[in-house]
Amino acid sequence: MANEKDVGFGEKFNSKEKRLINKDGSFNVVKQGSINKLRDTYSHLLEMSWSKFILFLFLAYFSLNVIFALLYFILGAENLIGADRGGFFLDFMSCLYFSTQTFTTVGYGTISPKGIPVNFVASIEAMVGLLSFSLATGLLFGRFSKPNLKLVFSENALISDYTKNNGKGLMFKLANKRNSVLLETSIQVIATYNISENGSVKRGYSRLELELSEVKMLPSQWTVVHPINEESLFRKFTAKELIDMNLELLVLVKSVEETYSHPVFARTSYKAEEIIENANFKKTNTTGADGSVLIDLDAINEYEFTN
Repeated sequence: MANEKDVGFGEKFNSKEKRLINKDGSFNVVKQGSINKLRDTYSHLLEMSWSKFILFLFLAYFSLNVIFALLYFILGAENLIGADRGGFFLDFMSCLYFSTQTFTTVGYGTISPKGIPVNFVASIEAMVGLLSFSLATGLLFGRFSKPNLKLVFSENALISDYTKNNGKGLMFKLANKRNSVLLETSIQVIATYNISENGSVKRGYSRLELELSEVKMLPSQWTVVHPINEESLFRKFTAKELIDMNLELLVLVKSVEETYSHPVFARTSYKAEEIIENANFKKTNTTGADGSVLIDLDAINEYEFTN
């Protein structure tokens, strides 16, 4: 077990602190004075969920068209040649219809502007429309081309029988949720815990030795094993002592996604309370009728206690 000076969180510890890395891989770090999501719009639009992104596009498209429709309406629907007239609603809908034609540069020719003010607004809207669609296209390309790693981790880590040294091993599972194959996948597990030094409590770090820390290909699932030897934290301390020490295992994964051929990353963590002793993972893979290996990702969290 190699000692680490720091992995980026510092050595200071406060008893009110939550876990360092959430189960979904996000950090429990809030930066005051940093660039917020609204100010860093580009990154925010790339990182938000697809449902929110599509909703944002539709709302932006609708809102801009309504704004320009209001301008045409204020300037007068009579300045739109070919527009259907007949009261507030029909006049406004004609303005909105013309706005969508101008914004998208479709230009059916059924309505045309008349007069300098309306033509000026129409020219501005045409430019805004071209820029908006260019930005939307760039964002769509960025979202589609952005490589990311979709791993599923077991909810718990287990301390199970480890036959290779007739002892115990700390184990957890991970698998790729996509059908693509991961290449050159490596993993690090770093334990962080509280230690007393000169009358104060600080955070210490240790890298756990793993049975296997890298695989060339990951088409199925991987059971990561830390052999519990004489140097292991799990041999030196009891489960209760590790909980009192606020133990957290930081799991860092790096891989190459074959579709993009770019490095991708994933992370999660396990608190001491999430480590189950004397348990084994249930078998999640079977053999199909055609001889292929079938993996049930929904059963990756299932385990059973040993006698």
